[in-house]
Amino acid sequence: MNIINKINYYTEYITIGFFYIMFVSVILNIILRYMLNINFIFMQELVMYMHAFIFLFGISICLKDNSHVRIDIISNKLNKKTCKAIDNFGYIFFIMPFCVFVMYESSSMIIRSWIMLEVSSEPGGLPIVYLLKSSIYLFSLLILFQTICKLFDSK
Repeated sequence: MNIINKINYYTEYITIGFFYIMFVSVILNIILRYMLNINFIFMQELVMYMHAFIFLFGISICLKDNSHVRIDIISNKLNKKTCKAIDNFGYIFFIMPFCVFVMYESSSMIIRSWIMLEVSSEPGGLPIVYLLKSSIYLFSLLILFQTICKLFDSK
């Protein structure tokens, strides 16, 4: 579990870094577009990529911190043991199969994208679409790792 905790730790800081990159890119894009009348497609795509990375990688962080959406009306009335059993049921029968399904279904698309080193369809766009598509697989893997941590967590 220690390696999974390290992966989750670094994922959190990488995601925070993506947020700052996105923030600075948006500010620069606004200044360039509205003050200097300059528009770069790659900057718009960079913001889109960072936004996708933040959401995809942030989901595992939310799972780790238990900050995801719950039905508090029900869970507040249950004891901790029952809540843990419901969580474990959801991890095993919903989250884990979902992650495996997403990894299975996205694999062929990601492999094709890497083989052709897919680039943006926009002129002047980022030539790294294959990395964006790979984040789908990584998203599922991170959630799967976090779910395994949650299942074997003694708390």
